[in-house]
Amino acid sequence: MLSLNSPSHAQERPQGVAVIVAGCGLLSAISLAFAALLLRREVPLSAGAFLLGGGLEQLGPFAFLLYCPLLALLGVALWRRWRGARRVAIALAAAGILLAMPAISSAFGDERIYAVLREATQIMVRVLVIYYLSREPVKEWFAGS
Repeated sequence: MLSLNSPSHAQERPQGVAVIVAGCGLLSAISLAFAALLLRREVPLSAGAFLLGGGLEQLGPFAFLLYCPLLALLGVALWRRWRGARRVAIALAAAGILLAMPAISSAFGDERIYAVLREATQIMVRVLVIYYLSREPVKEWFAGS
């Protein structure tokens, strides 16, 4: 028997959203840990290039301290289906792709295979996030809030 209070199939959280939220949480924690290591001068700034990209790591530990709550807030917003969270996530992933372009071009030109693979993997993951969040069932789930 169906109840009026039972959630419909369309109201269930898509699994991909949970994966993206987990990724946001993981990257947020890594960013916070990396900022702490930078403040204690235990790692060089260049070691964080994989996390921020586009040379933003040169702004120092505060760039990582800003990136941490940004990703945490985005994860919470996606989890709670806040209006516009899907679009912000798509914009952030697109910005990450744009910031990775100079790095992958340089790595390809210098024949640094590890850097090419690292940047290409980041681009592919971000394209997958954009693709997934642009699918109609996910759009409908976010529109149901």
